[in-house]
Amino acid sequence: AEGITVVALKYRLPNGHCQVPLEDVEAALRYIRDHAAEYGVDPSRVGIMGFSAGGHLAATASTIGAFKPAFSILFYPVITAEPGKGHQLSFDSLLGTDHTAEQSEYYSLQNRVTEATPPTLLLHSDDDTGVPAVNSALYYEALKAHGVKASMHIYPTGEHGWGFHTNFPYHEVWKAAVLEWLREINR
Repeated sequence: AEGITVVALKYRLPNGHCQVPLEDVEAALRYIRDHAAEYGVDPSRVGIMGFSAGGHLAATASTIGAFKPAFSILFYPVITAEPGKGHQLSFDSLLGTDHTAEQSEYYSLQNRVTEATPPTLLLHSDDDTGVPAVNSALYYEALKAHGVKASMHIYPTGEHGWGFHTNFPYHEVWKAAVLEWLREINR
């Protein structure tokens, strides 16, 4: 109804091979751009959206990926491996349980933002104990420090994993925020 085409990607899990999910995302972005006419989309407006660990993957494509999306929408994303702030299980899955401090630093994506990172919308809940909202805040601060258009919405409740659940108290609010943000960045 809003003129948005959505394509869901089922990507391979890393299991310690951190390049695998990014390869899948970049292949999907290329495919959609190459077949934009078939989907009825503008190839210059192909973005990415990710939730939790998928938010880390979307942010990875937006920062260190060779084939960047036009924009990112990140729901309660895993961003940092900093002790007490990150989601350790996500980093263990991505890098393996024997990963080094250097790998954790590299894949803490607030450290990878540049001026080339696309505009980003972040959505999180303040009471998220699985992936604390500081993940979104760190990424937002890095985006702003590099002059990247960004907006962040941290809802007071909702915990983790609310996504498209209509029982999330801010369900209609986040949908309106996403649509307004998309209109804003495409003006």
